[in-house]
Amino acid sequence: MTKIIDSVMSRIEVADLDAALPAYCTLAGTQEVRRLEFPQFRMAIVGTFMLIEGTPEQLAPFRRAATLMARDHDAAVAALTDTGGRVLDGPTPSAGGVRSIVADRDGNTFEVFTPQPV
Repeated sequence: MTKIIDSVMSRIEVADLDAALPAYCTLAGTQEVRRLEFPQFRMAIVGTFMLIEGTPEQLAPFRRAATLMARDHDAAVAALTDTGGRVLDGPTPSAGGVRSIVADRDGNTFEVFTPQPV
C-alpha cells in the first residue's frame, strides 16, 4: 500500500493568535512560526498545529476536522470519495499549492492540501 498523506495538521481556533503561540511553540518544540494573512482571518503554522484566529462566526466557513498534507492530491481525494465521501469544493489553487475540501462518508470535513513542488 502506498502512503498518500505526509502529515495531518491539527486546526486550532484561537481568540488571540499572539497569545496562543508560546504554548504551541512549546508543544511543537520549535520557535519556527509561519504566519499567513487572509482577508477573513490570521493564521500561524507551528509544527503540525495550524492556529487560526477569529471569532466563531468568522471561522465557521473554514471549520474542518483537519488538514491532510497529501503528496498525491488526486489519490487523497479519491480515498475519501471512493468510500462514500464527496468533494465540497476544489481542487483550487491556494497559497503555496492546491486544495480541496472533502467530506468523508460520515460528514467529517477535511482540507486536502498538496504543496507546490519547490
